[in-house]
Order: sequence, then structure tokens, then C-alpha cells
Amino acid sequence: MTSGVPLYFGDDAFLHATEVSLPADILVATKHFPDVTLDDLPELFDESFEILAQAGPVGPAFAQYIGDPTDVFDLTIGFPVAAPTDVEDTETGLFPGGSALIMSHIGGFDGLGSAWDSLMELHFARGGAQPRATLEIYATDPSGTPQEDLRTDLIILY
Repeated sequence: MTSGVPLYFGDDAFLHATEVSLPADILVATKHFPDVTLDDLPELFDESFEILAQAGPVGPAFAQYIGDPTDVFDLTIGFPVAAPTDVEDTETGLFPGGSALIMSHIGGFDGLGSAWDSLMELHFARGGAQPRATLEIYATDPSGTPQEDLRTDLIILY
């Protein structure tokens, strides 16, 4: 298992959709939430980041969405870690690897919906199948980065 590997692929944003192969051996600490809606996200992220910070993150936060994010879906929030965690209510596992399409969104979180629409449209126009999962990697820290400079890497895992 690879520990201490950041989940993003460098300092440069993916200004265009790019096909990548995500490594399957990055150790992560996570919290899982079944059957959530978009309205639940702010509270779940705040709660999770506070708990997961105790696991000793070594890279940026991520979220994995399984299901239709406009309806009810399953959510996993996590961070890469250097070693398995024993923090209560968290799990240690591996970041979901494999073939993916990635594109960065630069700006506030309120623009993520339209960025996702564009990436999904491109994915399906290329003949892509229904994704196994969609992920967001929060490459910048929203507590110390101006909204207009936030970078979120959007990933379609197929």
C-alpha cells in the first residue's frame, strides 16, 4: 500500500477532461453515509472533517458519490493517511482506483453542479457507460483559499 501519496496529480489543474488511471493502493481513512441528499452535505462534511482530522491526513480530502446525486445516494468522505486508523466511527481502506476521466473546477462550490454537467455530458458523448462512482478531490483548502481560487478535481470512475 502506498501511504503519503497525495490524491491529486500535481499543482496544475486539469483544464480539459483527461483520461487517467488512478492508483489502487492509496491508504485512506473514511466515513460512510448511506441514503443522503444534497441538503445533507454541509453538515456531513463538517462533522466528517473534524473526526477524520484525528486520523492524520497526508493529502487532500475527497468525497465519493455512488448513485444519483440529484436524488438519494451513498456518500463516503475521506483523506489519504500514512497508516491504518483506529479513530472511532472511521474505516481504513483503499482509494478507489482504475480508469477515470478527470477535470478540475476552479471556483466556489456553488459552481460544481454545472461543472459536473459538462463533464458528464462529455463522458457520455465519448460513449462512456454509467460511472461506477463519481469523486471529488478538494485540491485546495477552503478555509484558507479565496472562493474564486478553489480547485476541485471531478472524477468519473468507470
